Amino acid sequence: MDINIELSKWQSTVWDDPHRFKVIACGRRAGKTTLAAHKMREFAFTNKASIVWYVSPSYRQSEQIMWRMLRNYIEPHAIEKTNETKLQIYLKNGSLIELKGADTSPDSLRGVRIDFLVCDEVASFHNWDVVWSEVLRPTLIDSRGSAIFIGTPKGFNHFYDLYTQKDVDYISFKFTTYDNPYLSKEEIDKARKELTEDTFAQEFLADFRKYTGLVYKEFQRETHIIEPFDIPSGWSIYRSLDFGSTNPTAAIWIAVDNDDNWFVYKEHYVTGQTIDYHAGIINSESMGRSIQATYGDPSGAQWIQEFAQRGIYITPANKEIGQAFNTWVTFGIDKVAQKLKRIPGHVVSEVRTTVSDAGYSIAMPQLFIFSGCSNTIREFETYRWKEKKDTQAQDLNEPDVPEKANDHAMDALRYFAVSYAKQQPMYIPPQNDISLKDWSFR
Repeated sequence: MDINIELSKWQSTVWDDPHRFKVIACGRRAGKTTLAAHKMREFAFTNKASIVWYVSPSYRQSEQIMWRMLRNYIEPHAIEKTNETKLQIYLKNGSLIELKGADTSPDSLRGVRIDFLVCDEVASFHNWDVVWSEVLRPTLIDSRGSAIFIGTPKGFNHFYDLYTQKDVDYISFKFTTYDNPYLSKEEIDKARKELTEDTFAQEFLADFRKYTGLVYKEFQRETHIIEPFDIPSGWSIYRSLDFGSTNPTAAIWIAVDNDDNWFVYKEHYVTGQTIDYHAGIINSESMGRSIQATYGDPSGAQWIQEFAQRGIYITPANKEIGQAFNTWVTFGIDKVAQKLKRIPGHVVSEVRTTVSDAGYSIAMPQLFIFSGCSNTIREFETYRWKEKKDTQAQDLNEPDVPEKANDHAMDALRYFAVSYAKQQPMYIPPQNDISLKDWSFR
């Protein structure tokens, strides 16, 4: 079978690389999906009876992005049969090319041996850790199959983690829209003038940046992430949980100092485990500390009951306190955002900071994250508002709603924010022989 194809310079570089797993960050229209289609076709032709999968964030995307492209690239005389409902192409050499969507149940992707895999638009996958680690990665074990991961960055999310993977089997590439020799440079330059710097850098230059629509745009790595230190014994310790089965169960530990600064100093972030497992970890990580309170999702009554049987007593988050606002969700988000804001003149002795050369006074926030809480940090940088697709005035006036993705540690933090109340000093009434000036709060 003649499989000669014409590739651009960057596509040839990726094609010839021998690494098993290739991560490709590309600008829009750079040619990444075209490369994937040619590679899938080539692999299926040259490896008889092989199984080739293409997985995108949704079944509909797979159909729209790849199905027609593959049908155009594969010669009709090489096809045994097709199934348009299941997006399957059976070749006469016994190979199968199949298109999937990650929006279906992860269990529907289990149990198949795959020889070659393409994951497209990886940055837009929901629950990537589950889809890859627990579902797709095991399908490549028997065959020692290879994979290509392609996409355009969306902030510092799981695609960034994959791109910066330190493993001898992995190699990462980055190419911009300018690297596509078939596109007009003038058209790309025009887009550059019309878009914000960050949007153009992300969408066309494949830069990993904070993207528009972040819920916590106040969050800055250099300000809010700090190196761990021993929590003083006099500080108050709290825990907060977001329950999950298919999604992660996220627990965070928050230390509150005497000035009401919050420190997220520990996290538990695990998918697909039993309550016994989660309770064992949470209890062991809390040993030696007096826990003031543990908060959780008020809709998880069964979870709360199960954890109580294992010695973890969870107070449902205070859902009523935010009813005067649009929703208790946005109320909780606002509470966290207020803690992230830098306060002029505010100093936290346990946190090292750098004073501006311009001589401005120190301005520090009241919320800090220990550097080891990687999932909490990642969610701060990827938790975003849902886009409003209808531009009619009535829709634009509707309250903002966050995407239900990258939100598990964020939900846990929000439960704490709406439920926590600063402990007030205890009032000691004056004795008969003590004057008013001796009244004290302790």
